[in-house]
Amino acid sequence: MISTPDIIKQNMIHIMKQMSGSCPRMSFVKTPQVIRYESDLPHSLFNRIITYEGLKSDGALNDIATIADHYRSSKRPFSWLIWSHDTDAAELASVLEEQGLKKSGQSPGMSLSLVDWTYKAPSLSSFEIKPIRTTAEFSWFKEIALPAFGLQGETGEVFMQVNESLALGEQAILRHYVGFLDGRPAGVVTAFQDGETIGIYNVATAGEYRRRGIGNALTAHAIREGQAAGGKIAVLQSSEMGVSVYRALGFSEEVRIDFYIG
Repeated sequence: MISTPDIIKQNMIHIMKQMSGSCPRMSFVKTPQVIRYESDLPHSLFNRIITYEGLKSDGALNDIATIADHYRSSKRPFSWLIWSHDTDAAELASVLEEQGLKKSGQSPGMSLSLVDWTYKAPSLSSFEIKPIRTTAEFSWFKEIALPAFGLQGETGEVFMQVNESLALGEQAILRHYVGFLDGRPAGVVTAFQDGETIGIYNVATAGEYRRRGIGNALTAHAIREGQAAGGKIAVLQSSEMGVSVYRALGFSEEVRIDFYIG
């Protein structure tokens, strides 16, 4: 039976595989040792090693150096993730540091069982949540998400193109929601349902609307929708600041994800 930390990891792998497949500027690479993706964009969000599990194999150190040099040769910033539940996590961290990568932060991987889950979000006056169903409506998502994630220019454009292409049409796999406060776009959230697992992504609130419970309400709404569609577990990767918000919904920390930047 797959562990909860691995469910969190697999959801990330699956969404990035879908995103890479929808964008001609991204490539998804999977071998017995590594799962990663790359692009021609100068942002670590689009160039990432999600997992490396071949540290005990012959030639692993050379393999890691080759991967890092591959990204560096094109002068693209990249990120390498280390999952705390992996057997070789501490050793891999040392190897990456020897290769010149620097730890940039960490993210708690969290989960929530949806079996019998109920939650009543605090009431927000003049607040309404709408799903995004058309290209025109993606302007709401753009207005909130790009500034929140610091995505500009070409990188922001590709981020929007990928999120839109996977959310519209008969084969849509992403569901995006926008929260409106007093009629103005105030926050967004994305849900990716992979079988019985609901991955929560892109939780963002406009600066002037923060600390009003909007992220909480949007996340709860996306989870309810996924639960109604057969979801049994919700997973996400939180910022340190967001942990208390997700705990209030019933999430618990399952794994630590360390980010190394090259």
